[in-house]
Amino acid sequence: MRPPKIRAIVLALAALAPPLSACDRSPSMTQPSDGLNLAGMWTGSASDSSGPGDMSWQLTQTGASFSGTLTMTDAASGSHGRGSVSGTVSGPAVRFTMTVPAGGFDDPWTACSADVSGNAQATSSSITAAYSGSNSCTGTIASGQLTLNRQ
Repeated sequence: MRPPKIRAIVLALAALAPPLSACDRSPSMTQPSDGLNLAGMWTGSASDSSGPGDMSWQLTQTGASFSGTLTMTDAASGSHGRGSVSGTVSGPAVRFTMTVPAGGFDDPWTACSADVSGNAQATSSSITAAYSGSNSCTGTIASGQLTLNRQ
């Protein structure tokens, strides 16, 4: 009589357990496996061959990829630039690209666009980066340094 009783218990436990597919993790988890999530608002300073200024990133993140908007303010003129930022996170290492399209800068630079890319080190509270790229109106953007803090 033992085998039917054991079988009944096994069947009862199996009925209570969730199906294995409910436990699967999809690759689009909102947080990477190492736990570094850059989603949120980041603000700080940036300086490169075009001069110093302030910068902010508003990010969302899915898995190891992030994207969002950026705003920058030139310290000398007070003019603004608005664009996008995207990249990937692997441990504390971050690879990113920032783009300000034509029309993203204030007058008189509305016809200008800029593209830069860089590498950063990140923690849950700060991003420190080096970057370089180009501006369609002024040429090369070199020696870029960026420090952002989570808000």
